[in-house]
Amino acid sequence: MKESPLLEIFMHASFFLAIAALVIPLLKRFKIPPVLGYLMAGIILGPQGLGEFTQDFPILEYVTLQDSENLQLLSELGIVFLLFVIGLEVTPQKLWQMRGMVFGLGAAQVIISSTVIGGIAYLWGNSIQASILLGLGLSLSSTAIITQWLHEKKLFNTRAGQTSFSILLFQDLAVIPILLLITVFASNMGDGLIGYISVLLFKMALAIAAIVIIGKFFVRPMFSFSKKYGGSEVFIALSLLVILVSASIAGMVGLSLALGAFIGGLLLAETQYSHEISSIIVPFKSMLLGIFFMAFGMSIDMQFIMEETFLLMFSVIGLLSIKGAIIYLLCRLWRIPKAVASESALLLPQAGEFGLLVVGSAITFGLLDNNIGQFMFLTIGLTMFLTPLMTPLSQKVGFLLQKKDNTATYTDSSQPENDLTDHVVILGYGRMGQTVAEILATEGIKNITFENDVSCINQGRNKNIPVYFGDVTKKSILKAAKVESASSVIITIDNVASIKEIIKNIRDISEDVPLIIRTHKITDLDDLSSKFKIYIVPEYLSASRILAEKSLEYAGYSTDEAHTIVKNES
Repeated sequence: MKESPLLEIFMHASFFLAIAALVIPLLKRFKIPPVLGYLMAGIILGPQGLGEFTQDFPILEYVTLQDSENLQLLSELGIVFLLFVIGLEVTPQKLWQMRGMVFGLGAAQVIISSTVIGGIAYLWGNSIQASILLGLGLSLSSTAIITQWLHEKKLFNTRAGQTSFSILLFQDLAVIPILLLITVFASNMGDGLIGYISVLLFKMALAIAAIVIIGKFFVRPMFSFSKKYGGSEVFIALSLLVILVSASIAGMVGLSLALGAFIGGLLLAETQYSHEISSIIVPFKSMLLGIFFMAFGMSIDMQFIMEETFLLMFSVIGLLSIKGAIIYLLCRLWRIPKAVASESALLLPQAGEFGLLVVGSAITFGLLDNNIGQFMFLTIGLTMFLTPLMTPLSQKVGFLLQKKDNTATYTDSSQPENDLTDHVVILGYGRMGQTVAEILATEGIKNITFENDVSCINQGRNKNIPVYFGDVTKKSILKAAKVESASSVIITIDNVASIKEIIKNIRDISEDVPLIIRTHKITDLDDLSSKFKIYIVPEYLSASRILAEKSLEYAGYSTDEAHTIVKNES
């Protein structure tokens, strides 16, 4: 009896939810990233895995996936949601602060890596178009795996984390022109190519204008209205609506759905609701990306792997070596220390989900031979499988090189780096200081902490929090912390006399830097409460949360955004 399409969709959804609920937590218990869990599930439960034995064992029909068509549709939504979240996080302020690394180091990595890899692909007999797309696709690393690692280990605030994130950020931005390039290559317009590109750019401008106008005059007021009068379900519905409408507008003019979602994310990036929207969308994005990786796993031909084992291993090692060497050399060219350059090179040499998207699109449009596409799918997948082994190694190599070189620019150094700006200075790494530092690190806000208790310093370093030894009442330590260029200074020590001495020394250095002070009783510092840019927080008001909120505000976030971040992290 033939199953109805609806029943088939329900069965696929049941498979996926069962894997998400049962298998993924088990894999995470053994420190295997969910991305690889979905890949493995797709391989094992797909037509090339247990699905091959359904004729001999009919019962396997109920525990395997034979048709990935429905999953492919949902997996495309995963990429759309991912681009929306990236757009939501790419604020002009963040880009401006990281412009040198993003548009310098990041751009150089993509251009050089794609040129070298594309050149090798061309020498292997691929067409110019296919070689360009392979070079660009394989130059992109896995945002899903690496950002999860940086978040889990609280590495965003380290020099290696900032360097890696800068490269990833440019790679994510590069996806948009790459998707447009695929559309151009697929058009096959010949002499009329310039006219076609002009029409395409005009359509893109129309789509952006439509999304911006709708967003400015309708979406933003609707968010304000729903936040005031609607419930959480209205806010969730509106968040999903923004993604679908912006993606649909782009699709109607012949552009990528992901491009429209990215623009929709950019539109909301600087609103007071961006972090709340992100907290809603990220779980959907993670689930749909899981389907994307599962669908990819289902398409892997195990027999092909057995036949081309040696060539695949050679290709994987070659790709990891080429990208790793390029990233290391470029980091050194940017005067980044060896320890940081090595760690970044070991974090980012893999290909990623956007590489899968580029190769898949190239096959769909007939720009890449199916056998070559299958080979590149497997190469990308294998580099992603090796990533969980390389990420812990990268950290160990970074620490070993740092210890050997005894330089002062890594997290484990005795002095902070010299180019600090717009950072948060935390004086005291006790219970309050730890909470604030971890929230800021998770959010990717640059911060440094000074403490004179060695056990506290070691505790912070074990969590990858930049904690330095020093007597915070001394003006020399405050100058080393670059308080004059900080977005705020947080004081969490207990001694009232020391606090007053610290404030005096800071004000000798800078009259403008905001000071956020935790105290046991508001009366302890009554004489300071009316001073310029001094915010006193009594401990009984959940001081650590308020300290974190105020520091986020001074770092450029709105009051609502700061409150949402701290609420989600607490």
